[in-house]
Order: sequence, then structure tokens, then C-alpha cells
Amino acid sequence: MVYTGPTKKGRKGACARSSLITKSTKRIACAFRKAEEGAATILTLFIFMFMLVMAGIGIDMMRFEMERARLQATLDAAVLAGAGAPFGEDPKAIVQDYFAKAEMSEFLNAFEEGDVQTSLNASSVHASAEMTMDTYLMKLSGVESLTALAAATAETRIPKLEIALVLDVSNSMNNNNKIGNLRTAARDFVTTILNSADENNAVISVVPFSTSVAPSQEIYDALLVDETHDYSNCLVFDDDDYNSTALVTDAAAATSDITLQPIRQAIYTSRFGDFNDLNGPWRSCYTEDGYRIKPFSASETQLHTTINNLIADGNTTGSLGIKWGAALLDPSFRDVTTSLIASNHMDAALDRVPVDYTEGDTVKAIVMMGDGKNTTTYFLPENSDYRGPDSEVFKVRYSDEEFYYVYYRYNANYRSYSSSYEYLCSSAYPDWLCEYKSVDYTNYFIRDVDDHYPPGLLTGPGDDLDDTPLPPCDNDSSTNCDDVVDELFDGRYYINAETGQKIDGVTFVELDDEVDEFISRRRIPWEEAWGLMSPDEYGDLTGDRTPDDEYEASGSNISGSKKDTRMSNVCTAAKTNGVVIYTIGFEIGEGGTAETALKNCATSFTHYYRVDGVDISAAFSSIAGNVQSLRLTQ
Repeated sequence: MVYTGPTKKGRKGACARSSLITKSTKRIACAFRKAEEGAATILTLFIFMFMLVMAGIGIDMMRFEMERARLQATLDAAVLAGAGAPFGEDPKAIVQDYFAKAEMSEFLNAFEEGDVQTSLNASSVHASAEMTMDTYLMKLSGVESLTALAAATAETRIPKLEIALVLDVSNSMNNNNKIGNLRTAARDFVTTILNSADENNAVISVVPFSTSVAPSQEIYDALLVDETHDYSNCLVFDDDDYNSTALVTDAAAATSDITLQPIRQAIYTSRFGDFNDLNGPWRSCYTEDGYRIKPFSASETQLHTTINNLIADGNTTGSLGIKWGAALLDPSFRDVTTSLIASNHMDAALDRVPVDYTEGDTVKAIVMMGDGKNTTTYFLPENSDYRGPDSEVFKVRYSDEEFYYVYYRYNANYRSYSSSYEYLCSSAYPDWLCEYKSVDYTNYFIRDVDDHYPPGLLTGPGDDLDDTPLPPCDNDSSTNCDDVVDELFDGRYYINAETGQKIDGVTFVELDDEVDEFISRRRIPWEEAWGLMSPDEYGDLTGDRTPDDEYEASGSNISGSKKDTRMSNVCTAAKTNGVVIYTIGFEIGEGGTAETALKNCATSFTHYYRVDGVDISAAFSSIAGNVQSLRLTQ
């Protein structure tokens, strides 16, 4: 077989396959063939350019997203810091400072009205930012720049604040105008707190303390108290009472399945003082309104009035002050709140105050100011023979007529109530007539247990009256001698407490028969007797110095160190319950007993302030701001 296909030479040059094709035509055809083979390169170039553009877009988008994320992160951190700023600082300035430190101030938009809203227990901050970024390779596709928008809102809120202002009003507060500086600082604190909180979302109680703490009458009436007199409403707490923050209320006693121990009433007396004159210093209880607790108020006017009326006297019992401050924040005190609302002494909108400790959206805080160390308080011991019923003091009541007014005959409207015109009541002025009114008056007699009658002084069944008892009272004919028992007719004298004059036992027992104006006679308890005289005065009148000695005996008083221990215990109990305690040492010695007690009571060393003079205002202002920062921990 003969091979007739193309030769190798023919395969090498296709342009030479036809003899009919001219050389020039061959050159054109070959050139065309070569040009067709270069099309792949052009396509590749176009694909490369497309990929380059897409890569440029990706790079620009990555740059843009990184800057946008940085802008948003800066904005988020800034508004969170602004919303969480202590009260009094400007959230706008904080947001702007964040952007300045990030070198992004130019991107932060201006704040508009309503973007920032702050109060002591609520804060909201809204901000926005805008950034324009020039592109690199996206310009090839006609996109010259990209714009990033960012917005953020942060809000913190504590709906309620319960604050107890525990203020030292001892006598030393009269020095260096300390009481005046305190009034100014406390008023400013109240204004800051109340004006920066929603209505009724912040309540403040004021607890003045010195020798004692006097609750308001309404608080006293709501508590379960073993009442022994009606001179004052100061209460006595035992050591164990300072290990907790609760107080026993009437309502709790009525609903409890167990018998609750009532709170003991403190004796009202004084270390020194004349009969029926115990209003000087050294009193065991200070009862004026300027010493009384002002509970649960959201009224700036009421609280300012309370602070303006503060009085300074007595020694220092910080343990009592902090005990009452902690009690006012304890949920058990809601029984008292209910009673105060029922008697119209508290706003009904505050019916849940104080809230439970577990209610997380409420801050409970005590702000305690002290200007010195705890000092000794004097008491008669509970087991003294000069406590309880059947004292040696008797209350005798009489009736008498007292000038009321004088008027001119036949002209009753022409009258005078001035006692200086009582001389017109005599027969020398027949045209003038007088009106009198019946009034009661009281004398107190103290049985002199040491002074006997001299033998033969009295006449009667026998000279030795110790052996001559008085016949029993006939209750059918007289009710005036029920409380005068037979054995009192024992030869003792009875001393008129106001005049110091003595009468014998026969005269005293027979007052109901001998004195026409006589109404009644009653042997009073010792607790009532001490409200009329000091132990020192009792000793002066009777010569019996035993009560005076017992009153000042070391075993019966409450020393400053014991008060320090009690104060520490109740502070610990309050802090355990979540109460934040701030303390202020006002013009006290550095590192001394007073400062140690106040530091130990505070929540931490940063919650204690030591100040002098007008700097006390700065301390209260700082505390107000610090309370605001507590929102971030709730």
C-alpha cells in the first residue's frame, strides 16, 4: 500500500499546502493565525484586572470595617462610662474625653437635648458618631469614600434610696460653730439627694444622738415597750440588742406565736438637778424636739426644718445613734411605717419603706457623723432597791380656786384677765366683781426613812409611834388613803419636796380629814419619782446618799469602751445585711479612740472621712456622689 497523506514537510507549514496561494496571501494568513493565538493573553489580563479591583474592594472594606468597629467600641465604652459616672460629674464631658483619648473627637456628633438624663439613682446617656473614610482601590470602581455610622445608649438605674443620717449633737458640737457647720452640710446633702431623685424614690431619716436618742412619739407608740413612766420615750438596749438591727413592734407581738420581750424604757432623771427641775445638763434623756428622730421623709422642707432645729447637749453615745439608724433601715420597721401612715405622720406612697434587704434595686446607707469618742453614761442599776414600785415619794393632789378675771358691774364686757387687777375683788371696790375657777395643784412628800420623831412629841395612843399602827382605812368612807399603808405611820417625818418643810406622820396620814382641798394621795413608783428629782437632790432632802452612789458606781454605768463594742457589733450586723455605712470624724484626733471606732464602723477605709471646719460640707458632698456610684454594683 502506498502512503498518500501529507509529508512531514507539509505538516510543518500549512501555508504551503496549496500551490494556488500566493506568497503574499500566505503571509497574511499566517499573521492572522498568529494573532488568534494571543487572545488568551488579553483574556488573562482582563481577569487579572478584575481580580485586582475585587481585591481592592476587599481591602477597602476590611479597612472600613476595622475603623467602624473601633468607632462603635469607643462609643460603647464612652456611654457606659458616662452613664456610670458619679453623680455631679458631666456625662457629656466623659464621653468627649473617651473620644479625645482615642483621637477620634472629630467623629463624635454633637449632643442633642434629651441625650443625657441623670439623677442620683438613674442615668441615661445616648450618643452617636459618624466617620468618613477615603478609599484606596475602590476609587477604580467610582467609590471615592465610605461612611460609618455608630450609635449607643447606656442606662443605669436604682429606683430607691433609703438613707439614715446619724448625727452627733453632744455638747462639744457647740464649740467652733461645729453645730452650725453641720447644719449647713446636712441641709446641702438632703437637697442633693432629694432634688436628684425621682419623687419618693429617696427617703431620708435624721437620727440625732448625744447621751440618748429620742424617737418621735409616733415611733415610740408603735414599738413594744415596757412603759414605767410618762416623762420621756428614750429606750434601753441590752448587749444582745446590738447584735441585730431589728426592734420589737406592737404589731409583731400581736401576730407572733411566741411571747416577745418588750423594750425597756429608760429612766428619765439627771445626775444633778433640783426637785421638778431636771432640764439642765447631765440628763439621762433629752426630750426636746431638736433631739427627736425624724423618720422616712422625702420632703426637703421637713428635713431642713429638722436639721435647723438640732440642739447640742449631753455626752456621746454613738452606739445608740447607729442602733437607731440601722433599725430604721431594717424591714421589720415596716410595722412602724404602717402605724405612721395610719396616723397621717407619713406619706402613704412610702408604704413599702424600708424595703427588704433582698430587694436589689435599692441602696440602704447610713451616714454617721461624730465629733468625739463615746463617753460614760450614768444609770441606776436594774436590781437597785431604788427601782420598781413603792418608792418613798407620795403625790398629793389638792383643789383650789384661782383668779380668772375681773369685770365691771353691769358691763360684763369690760373685763380683765390680768392677775394684777385682782385687788379690785376686795370689798373696797364694790362695783367690780371677780370670777374664779377651780384648779388642781400637787405637792410631793418624801418619807424620811432616817429621821424619827423625838419621844413625847406627839399625843395620841402612845408616844412610841413605831408601836402604834394607824387603824386601817375605811374604804367605804374614803378612797383617798388606799395607797397609804398602815406601816407608814411609823414615826417618820414627811418632807415637802418643794419647800423642804417637814410634817409628822399623823398629819400626813390624816390630810384627807384635815385639809378641805385634799383630793388624793398616791405612793408613786421609783421610775416616776426619778423623773421629778435627781439622786443628788434626793440625798440633799433625805440624807440618804445610796441612790447617788449607785448612780455613779462603775458597775452600773455604761462606759465609753462598752459603747465602742456595742457600736462595732451593730455596725457589723448592718453591713452583713448589705447596708453601706459612711462615717465622718469631725474635728477629732487622728488615730485616737474616736477615729478608730468610726473607721471600724465604716464599710471600708474609703468610706471614712476626717474633716475640720467647713470641710464637713465637702465630706457630705463626696458621700452624695459616692452613693450614686453604688448603682454600678447593684
